[in-house]
Amino acid sequence: MKIKTLFLTLALCAGISFTACSSDDDDKSWSEATKLEVSKTAISLAGSASQTLVVKASQTPAVTADVDWLHIGQPIPRQGSKNLYDIEVEADVNPGYEPRTGNITVTCGAEKSVVAVTQFASETVLIAGVTPSAQLNPNGGSIVVNYSSTGDVVVEAPTWLTQVQSKALTENSVEFSYNANLTAAARTGEIVITLVKDNSITASVSVSQDKAEQSSDMSSTAKELAAKMFAGVNIGNTMEPPTGEGSWGAAKVNPQYIAGLKALGFNAVRVPCAWDSHVSDPATNTIDPAWLDRVDEVVSYIVNEGMYAIVNIHWDGGWLEESCVNGYDEAVDKKQRDYWTQIASKLNHYDEHLLFAGMNEPGQQDQGNAGKEQSVKAIMAYQQTFVDAVRATGGNNAKRCLIHQTPFTNIDKGVEGLYSLPTDQVADRSLVEVHFYDPSDFTLMSKDGEWGAGSTVKLYWGAANHVSGSDRNCTWGEESYVDAQFKKMQDAYVSKGVPVIVGEYSSAIRSASAFSSFDEAAWKASRAAWNEYITKSAKTHGCVPFYWETGGDINRSNGTAFNSYAIDAIMAGAQAGNYPF
Repeated sequence: MKIKTLFLTLALCAGISFTACSSDDDDKSWSEATKLEVSKTAISLAGSASQTLVVKASQTPAVTADVDWLHIGQPIPRQGSKNLYDIEVEADVNPGYEPRTGNITVTCGAEKSVVAVTQFASETVLIAGVTPSAQLNPNGGSIVVNYSSTGDVVVEAPTWLTQVQSKALTENSVEFSYNANLTAAARTGEIVITLVKDNSITASVSVSQDKAEQSSDMSSTAKELAAKMFAGVNIGNTMEPPTGEGSWGAAKVNPQYIAGLKALGFNAVRVPCAWDSHVSDPATNTIDPAWLDRVDEVVSYIVNEGMYAIVNIHWDGGWLEESCVNGYDEAVDKKQRDYWTQIASKLNHYDEHLLFAGMNEPGQQDQGNAGKEQSVKAIMAYQQTFVDAVRATGGNNAKRCLIHQTPFTNIDKGVEGLYSLPTDQVADRSLVEVHFYDPSDFTLMSKDGEWGAGSTVKLYWGAANHVSGSDRNCTWGEESYVDAQFKKMQDAYVSKGVPVIVGEYSSAIRSASAFSSFDEAAWKASRAAWNEYITKSAKTHGCVPFYWETGGDINRSNGTAFNSYAIDAIMAGAQAGNYPF
């Protein structure tokens, strides 16, 4: 994936921050040191096409050129903008093939600014160089690409390069920062600069980055690792669509978004992933190497921030988890083995900051005891295959913490006695996963009657948030129920040394227009209270919380909160909850 940015290399007006400014009048927004500012330090001309300089000066500036082929217009005061002047610059046609140069001098009183001018015979984009080098530091850093262009440009770059935002755009350079390369191999990419007025005119520079030295620390047990996870979040509906990353509407993952999640307070990220839909050779169950690279890249964004990552096999059309209701299938089991061998091998270089989860929500047949046992046995077989495949790859995977899902990731199905964890030759490296969406008529149900005649969407959760006389107050699944459910997991697993991952929990974002009566303040308070209580109760009972998020609460571009009340509540709950280990 590439990022694309538009750079305005023509006259920059009020949106540009000037670097220094002064006046002898009463405008105290100017500094006291100078009287003159010019929007550009250099411009590029194509043929006889003109460009415009913007000058900020305490009085009408004087403008001259040191070559006779440059022609400078009179400064024209900009209407509605104090002390701003537009100055048109044009040139005679360049009769030669080589670019030629000159200088424009802008003077206001004792202040002077020089603008370098380069004229090309035609529209042009040229790369002037990369500072400090196109060979990037394996451990991270920044680069500046210097270029010349005869107009506005679009800049495209690999996702792992982050454009550095500054107070003012400078015309002939663009800066990128980048993290350590924690992926499995050296990486390369192209920075491409394209002229807006003619997208056939481009210039590019190749950059490369060797892989960095990485930690191989795998010393933490599952309990020790779980204790380090303060609050987790999902990158939902993004890497798991069978139709490709971001095809369900959530933006593709970038480093700024991951850094933003950390700034919000999360220190662990679950990455739901599709794999079966990214197979390049079905005959051999070979996963497309480009997709393995992309998942590796996303994991590197997370680990670079010092955060913990979980990679799983998600729904992906249901090839794995939905097949469980029909009992064991040898072809499904072979895919499970082949896929996890490739995934684990690709990501083996990460230390204990990466965990693997073998499935997502494996289905269980509920038609009679025989059907239940058949489906649960299939789940357990596929999870055993997952463990064996990962451990067989050796290296860091020999001790990696692995996560196993109860049937339907349901709490009650995980404690009723049919399900048990797979056998692992490595002690104290297993975790179990459940999901939590109770009460479902508050968290999931989208419209009245959806789940049968008389079923009603609930909007107000928690006794303190009930609305008097409303039929939309929750009637089950409130505080005491939440504690009782997580206590089941504590008794069945945590007390026996197996931490629990609450891989998903969230409540739907509602629209007032969907309901005839809607107390928005009470609904927001309910949603915040639910987020806080689930997070706190989960941690108190030894369950690590991972909030399910698809772009409604958190901005996918930069990781800032759209709904601060929801995220602040999670952090309050995470702070209040204390793991029993």
